[in-house]
Amino acid sequence: MRLDRVLVGRGFGSRKEVEQLIRRGRVRLGGEPVKDPSFHVAEDAAIVVEGVRSEPEVLPILVAWHKPVGVLTTLRDPWGREGVDDVLPEPWRGKLHPVGRLDLDTSGLLLFSSDGALTQRLLSPRHAVPRTYVATVEADPPADLIERVAAGVETSEGVFTGVISAIEGREVTITVTEGKHRMVRRMLHNAGASVAELRRVAYGDVALDELAPGAWRVVR
Repeated sequence: MRLDRVLVGRGFGSRKEVEQLIRRGRVRLGGEPVKDPSFHVAEDAAIVVEGVRSEPEVLPILVAWHKPVGVLTTLRDPWGREGVDDVLPEPWRGKLHPVGRLDLDTSGLLLFSSDGALTQRLLSPRHAVPRTYVATVEADPPADLIERVAAGVETSEGVFTGVISAIEGREVTITVTEGKHRMVRRMLHNAGASVAELRRVAYGDVALDELAPGAWRVVR
C-alpha cells in the first residue's frame, strides 16, 4: 500500500500534509528516510514519523454494548440527539459500526463490528442468526402464546415465527431469527401480549450476561 495512504489512515493528517512530511524526510522506514509518497509498504509496517514510532491500530472485530433505553442506534442524528457514535470510546469512533439496530425504547445487547463481512453474515436472513429478547408484557399472556408465536404471527410486515423458551409471570423470553423494525413488539402484540418493556439478551452466541447498562465488552 502507498506510504502516504498508510499515514493518512493512521491519522497523520490530510493527503497533502502527509506528502509534505514524506518529502521533507520526516518519515523513516528501517532507520532510513523515505521521500517518495508512492513508496509501497505493508499496511502493518512500523513507521517512524518525526521521531515517533507508528504501528497500526488494532481494532476489536466485535464488541458488545448494553444499550440503555433512549439512545438512538444511529451513528449521527440530524436532530442532535445522542447516537451510538457519541457513546463509543474515542479511539473507536468512526471505525466501528452497529450490527443492526435496537429501537429507541428497547434496551440490551447491541453488537458493534469493524468487519463488514462479519456484519453482513450476522444480519443476513439466510444465516438465521438467533436473537433472544426478554419482554415484559402489559398483562398476563394468553395461555397458548407459545403455540401462537410458533405457528406464525401476521403483522403489517409479514408473517413471523419465534420460539418462546420461558414465560415467568409477565416476562416472556422469545428468540427470533430476523431483525425487522419492531418485529418482536408487533408479533407479541398481535399474539395477544402487548409489550411494556423489551430487552435483547443474546445475539448468536454472544450473551448480555452481567454487562451493565452503558458498558462495553470486547468479544473478539
